Amino acid sequence: MLRRTNLLILGIAALAACSDDSTPTAVSPSPTVEMDAAGALSRYVAIGTSISMGTQSDGTLGASQKQSWVAQLSNRAESRMSLPLISGTGCRAPFKLPLITFQRTSGEPVSTPTANLICAPLQEGVRLPARNVAIAGASTADAMKTTPETQPDPFYRKLYALVLPPQTTQLGAMSQLAPRFVSVELGANEILPAVSGVAIVGVTITPYATWAPTYRAVVDSVGRVVKKAILVGLIHDVTTFPGMRHGNEIWQDRASLLAAFNVAVDSDCNGSANLVFVPARIPAAVAAGLTNRSKGLPPFPFTCADSGLTKIDYVLTPQEAGIVNTALAQYNSEIASVASQHGFAWFELEAVYGRPDIKEPFRAVDVMYSANPYGRFTSADGIHPSSLGSSVLTDAAVKALNATYRLGLPSAAVIAAR
Repeated sequence: MLRRTNLLILGIAALAACSDDSTPTAVSPSPTVEMDAAGALSRYVAIGTSISMGTQSDGTLGASQKQSWVAQLSNRAESRMSLPLISGTGCRAPFKLPLITFQRTSGEPVSTPTANLICAPLQEGVRLPARNVAIAGASTADAMKTTPETQPDPFYRKLYALVLPPQTTQLGAMSQLAPRFVSVELGANEILPAVSGVAIVGVTITPYATWAPTYRAVVDSVGRVVKKAILVGLIHDVTTFPGMRHGNEIWQDRASLLAAFNVAVDSDCNGSANLVFVPARIPAAVAAGLTNRSKGLPPFPFTCADSGLTKIDYVLTPQEAGIVNTALAQYNSEIASVASQHGFAWFELEAVYGRPDIKEPFRAVDVMYSANPYGRFTSADGIHPSSLGSSVLTDAAVKALNATYRLGLPSAAVIAAR
């Protein structure tokens, strides 16, 4: 997920790379097996966005790609898929921990323009297309139409060339690979730009009526190639999104923000139901507050007020959040309907993003200094799942596949040790 959102937060002094959680699991085989799971997933191809690609902490590299839910699913079937593994610090490098460093793991400042960020080559021996053709930032239309040559953004043109052969789309690569099984994870990038605080259908949210026919066309294309597939739905409520916090939560932490970072939380946060996108707002405020302190200047003011319908302020009013949630419900209903019509399995990203323990109580000090600034299930960008979060998605996929196709994949109940 999420080219447009990454562009929106470009230049904000913040964020860092995620550390991996160990994931104790209790594994048990699924009963009533109709077919061999390894055989069913032996030619597995994944179409999708950064969630499937394996992006973590705003960066993609070989280590995180191996932790994606699709790679974990393939491993669960004992049928390891080929991946377009990126060498070195990745394309682009993830944020460095702790976030207070304001750097990427490559040493580049987080304020470096996206087009200027290092994009490492593929690891030696990788041949394209590999079986995971998901690409960060991809829309549903991109999966159908965009090739490395037609991608207009300079950075993403480089990223596309690390995943797709020349003149090839995600759907085209899927067909070339002659799969037996396909996963389709699309739709998030048509809604997520609304975290900018601009929640307008037709501007930051692709209208359902525009998106649905394109999504159906993608899945129809998949259905002409394979008999078995799994579709991935979205989250249910933007309020639960890891990077989102109510203004009142920030108000409750006002003393810490002032003492540690010279940030003065405005009284408009007191009792506020507005949602603040923390990855964009808090690190930027911390950087400004610390700069003011070093110069002997007053604390940096932090407001939770909405700046207006068309202003990029990373604040969603309850009404704007309702607009986002309406779009999510429409998209999810369509994905479930298309899966049913094709006889495909499906599950939702809600499996991890809707967990009651997805977020810890808000503390700005934890955001800036913790090894898990947005909790154990989320990487350091406040958007993408950590390896543990991807394990939760893997298990949701396993359950859906076993229920639909009786594959007998082992189910692993993720035990998140504190």
